Parts: sequence; structure tokens; C-alpha cells
Amino acid sequence: MVRSAVVAGLGMYVPKRILTNEEIEQMLDRPGTADWLVENVGIRERHVMADDEVTSDLASHAGRQALGNAGVEPDELDLIILSTDTPDYLSPATSVVVQHKLGAKNAGTFDVNCACAGLVTSLDIASRYIRTDSDVNSVLVIGAYGMTKFVDWTDHYTCTLFADAAGAMLLRASDDREGFIASRLIADGSFHDHLGVFVGGTAEPPTVEAIQNHRHHLAFRKRFPADTNLQHWPTLTRDCLSKANLSIEDIDWIFFTQVNLRTIETVMKELEMPLEKTHNVMDKWGYTGSACIALAMYDAIEQGKLPPPGQGKGEHIALCSSGGGFNMAAAVLRWW
Repeated sequence: MVRSAVVAGLGMYVPKRILTNEEIEQMLDRPGTADWLVENVGIRERHVMADDEVTSDLASHAGRQALGNAGVEPDELDLIILSTDTPDYLSPATSVVVQHKLGAKNAGTFDVNCACAGLVTSLDIASRYIRTDSDVNSVLVIGAYGMTKFVDWTDHYTCTLFADAAGAMLLRASDDREGFIASRLIADGSFHDHLGVFVGGTAEPPTVEAIQNHRHHLAFRKRFPADTNLQHWPTLTRDCLSKANLSIEDIDWIFFTQVNLRTIETVMKELEMPLEKTHNVMDKWGYTGSACIALAMYDAIEQGKLPPPGQGKGEHIALCSSGGGFNMAAAVLRWW
């Protein structure tokens, strides 16, 4: 059997500070905001980084927990892949900071940035390393999101949704079990100027003028079509399953980017899957970008819905993610 990447451990971290819908409603002075968020998005509260916390702190906490749950020491890691679009610095990569904080001195590192589709994309990359390189046996994949550092707290379009967290998965090589099966990545760059943090790169350097005019904040500069995820998630999932030679009926669990509960409910109906086959966490943790699928999986384990790694029976799990740009990534794996 060809070497395969199997999930051996999960970890997560959310900051201590909780910001409720009611607090945001009061802060914005927009009556009805709290109820609207629950009814239309599914968010009740979110966690926000402390002033002295940075993205690599979130990632290190989640990574350390994943290592512990997998029984792997930091110096056993061969590779760390960090998915984030809120790095500590523009350069150097934040993954190398995480390597230092974890003490993973033998691991190579790099960052992946395709917005909130980054974790699933990083899992795909990690699985290919494990499959093709006999020197790579343990890979730590982390999705870390520190977007509240870039939020304009007077902008009700963004400050109501975005939160901070990190989720991690430890992948190990297996010669006798199939883990990661297939993936499918799609993108449409015509949406690159719709949502993002547009100041800080070469297109718009962080000048005094840009910062004084608040252009350095996360912003919806153009409106996405309302049905972007509804249009693509079902097709992307089916295409990935077809690539894996599986059908919808073969899937035991499916986890989505935790951006909108109503969208997930509609997509599950379109896929003709019962809601019991997915799990959602945006109600208590808000929208956590590239971290959120790992958080949903971790929470499903905590609630006894999904068996912990090492106790699975080869269940089929599908992942479906999307992010600004836009990028989308789906994957199918077996859960052992």
C-alpha cells in the first residue's frame, strides 16, 4: 500500500476574552444587532485576542495540544505548515516563529495563504509530502486566525463576524491505513478585490496616509454575490467525492467553513444529507477563518459525536472550505 497521511491528533485554542453580541450591539449603538446575528448567521459570541497576543501564540497553543494528543514530541516533527492570512509579520514567515515557540528544531516550515481555505489546502500539501517523501513522517498543520487585530470596530459589516482562534492537526505517515484520500481546489481571482486587508503589501504600502484614513482595516470593498458558497460548495463537494470514488451516501461526517449557519443548513439540504452529519461552532466562537474546520472537528470529539483520533473505524469525512480571493478547497479522508 502507498504511504498515506492519517490524522493522529487535534488541538485548538481560543483567547480568553469573550465578546458577546449584546456587547457589540451596545458598542455600535445598533438595536437588534444581537438577535439578527443569531437568526441570520448563527453567531452568539466570539473570542478576541489580548493586546499582547499574536497569531503565532494562538498557533503554538493549538499545535502543542495536537502534539500532546498524538503523543508526538516537538523534535519529532519533520514539517510545520501554517495557514494564516493574519501573520505576525509580512516577513519572515510566521511558521518559523511557531517552530521556535514549540521547540520543533528539526522541522522545516512554511506559511500558506489562501485566506480561509488555507487549512484544507495545507492538509492537501501535507498529505502529498507524506506520500512522496520517505523522510517526512510527522507534519503539523495549523490554521491560525488573528483577524480582530485588523477589524474596524465601528464597521458593523466586519466587527460582528470575525474572531480569533487556532486549530491544529498532526498528520503521521501510515503504510497500512488510508487516511487522506482526495482533494479538489478551485479559485476565481476576479474576486480578489472584494474582501481583504489591502494595505501592507506592495500594492498599498502601509503609509501614514493609508493608516490615517483607516484603509489598513479588513474591509468589504465590493459585495460578493449572496449565493457564492451556496453555488459552489455542493458542486465542489460532489466533485471531490467523485475523485475519491465515493458518493454522498458514503460520507459519515462533513465539516464546512463556519461562516454562516443558514448557508450550511441549505447546502446540507442540497446534498441530501441530514444535519446530524455536520457540526457547527460559530455560535460560541464566531467566524475563525482558516482555524474553524479544525475547531468544529475538535468540538465534535469533545461532545462525543466524532471518535478521537486512534479510535476511529475508518469513517469517511469530507471537508469543504472557502475564503476571500476567492479560494475554495475540499478534501476527503478516512478517520482512524
